[in-house]
Amino acid sequence: MFQKYNLILLTLLLLGTIKSVSAQTQAFPPHWFKGLQNQELEILLYSPDGFKSLPTCKADNIKAEASFAANHDYVYLKVNLENFEGNSFKIDCGRTKIEYQLKEPKTKPARLNPGDAIYLISPDRFVNADPKNDFVQGMNEKKYGREYPFGRHGGDLAGIISKLDYIQDLGFTATWSCPLLTNNEFKESYHGYAITDHYSIDPRFGSNTLFATYVDASHDRGMKVIMDVVYNHFGSQHLLHLNPPDSNFFHFDMKKVRSNFRAVNLMDPHVSAADKKQFNNGWFDDHMPDVNQQDPHMAAFLIQNSLWWILEYGLDAFRIDTYAYPDQKFMANLGARIKTEVPDFFLFGEIWVHMPEIQSYFAGDNRYNPNHSHLDAVTDFQFKYAVKESVDQHQGWTSGVAKLYYRLAADYLYKNPENLVTFIDNHDEARIYGELHEDLGKLKLALGILYTMRGIPSTYYGTEILMKETENHGVIREDFPGGFAGDTLDKFTAQGRTASENEAYDYIKTLLNWRKSSEAITQGAFTHFVPVDDVYVYARISASDTVLVLVNTNQNDSRMVNLKRFEEVWPQGTEAVNVLSQDAFNGTSIELPKMSISILQKKK
Repeated sequence: MFQKYNLILLTLLLLGTIKSVSAQTQAFPPHWFKGLQNQELEILLYSPDGFKSLPTCKADNIKAEASFAANHDYVYLKVNLENFEGNSFKIDCGRTKIEYQLKEPKTKPARLNPGDAIYLISPDRFVNADPKNDFVQGMNEKKYGREYPFGRHGGDLAGIISKLDYIQDLGFTATWSCPLLTNNEFKESYHGYAITDHYSIDPRFGSNTLFATYVDASHDRGMKVIMDVVYNHFGSQHLLHLNPPDSNFFHFDMKKVRSNFRAVNLMDPHVSAADKKQFNNGWFDDHMPDVNQQDPHMAAFLIQNSLWWILEYGLDAFRIDTYAYPDQKFMANLGARIKTEVPDFFLFGEIWVHMPEIQSYFAGDNRYNPNHSHLDAVTDFQFKYAVKESVDQHQGWTSGVAKLYYRLAADYLYKNPENLVTFIDNHDEARIYGELHEDLGKLKLALGILYTMRGIPSTYYGTEILMKETENHGVIREDFPGGFAGDTLDKFTAQGRTASENEAYDYIKTLLNWRKSSEAITQGAFTHFVPVDDVYVYARISASDTVLVLVNTNQNDSRMVNLKRFEEVWPQGTEAVNVLSQDAFNGTSIELPKMSISILQKKK
């Protein structure tokens, strides 16, 4: 039986766009855009008082058709905007009267490319620049304070904006923040992945107006903005879950069943039906209801919401959370619709798996995947695991640095491996510095590989100051010292950092700002050589630039490397500059200290 729940809904954005006899009637999306390729729009009307009878809806010179949802608190209103050129139109649905706005879209994204470097932020833990929004009336989370690892600490959008110069000075060209939309959950609302309002920035982070400031301020600096989006699940306190239009909007029958988290179920030719259903429909967490994207009205809600954020704010890219878990046909339709309206918009999906053949299945144009994903890239977890093993283990036939060699040899599985988003840790994984036993040499080697390898590198905030926690999500998403009132040290400044922290900071800054100017790194081809005795060598080559990278992963001994083996990319006696030391080099061999990376750039 369809059950109706009581709720109090905080609305921020809709008041300025809806004029109704019932002040609480809402429309999703709250407004729309002119000049799109697809002129059809499905507006979801909601009234907490309920629609007593199906309204006869009229619109100004626009075809409009209303139909009841199973729950009569909702009406689906389909309109066709073909040939309509105004800035708004009136919709009269009986007692509900709406002046529905149409805006000019922002559709000029700066496409991500291998020349970019991404700075990933957990916003609640970065900088608290506006303490006034720490406590917001009506929010369910009660654990506020830095003593709670899984509570809210107070970081906000104003904090990110205040540090854009810091981020850019380090050499990053794009920011990716974990979700900023409202998460009015009773627990763990800090992380952002349990969305309860798809059209508002969480008031503890700021506002939609402040989000526009963040995007515009980034673009004014030439920086790109990546939005983290979630389609697999909502937060349990979302209006559409508490009082759903239809019982088919979520997989209610699987509420007590967690996903088995086995993405391989989607391509396994021997998979059991039960396992596949558990992966697709099982809940991600007990307060994250699993969304049924096969419902056409839910699908319309999600696709239109995605376009709304892109067109309203002029975003540059989406990072799509848990990409493998939603219905894959829906994900293909979503990507197709976004690309139809904004062809240069960049889409990359999180594919947290442990095999390259599983990871590559979800990348665009995989011939074995019946659903064309339209993704430009996926997150390269295989690279992350391989780099860690490379700098932490002695080389075997397939282990140590050989693991990285084999993972890169598997690039034939991808149409555009240069677009893969590479990283060595993130908001879900243990901090790499802690994983590498707080060995600064190993960290610098891992970062050197990350910033010279193919792909678009992403770095988790705080890596530059040697954040090291490994225990759980609550602590690996650490507070940035200097970002919060009462901090005794400000690690945003050189004076607040230790000598080792400044060494890491300066190393990252040097490499990232250098890589911007290297055509070989940002545009060049990639050639590598079979690792021998813990030494791995690869070249990046463009028409006007050549870079040779030599890696010694041995933890105890240096290696003398004869360069004759690499003549096809590096003729004997090539005049070069060592990027890290700035020393001139034209030798026929090179000594690599233990656990080190040498980056040689051919003189022009």
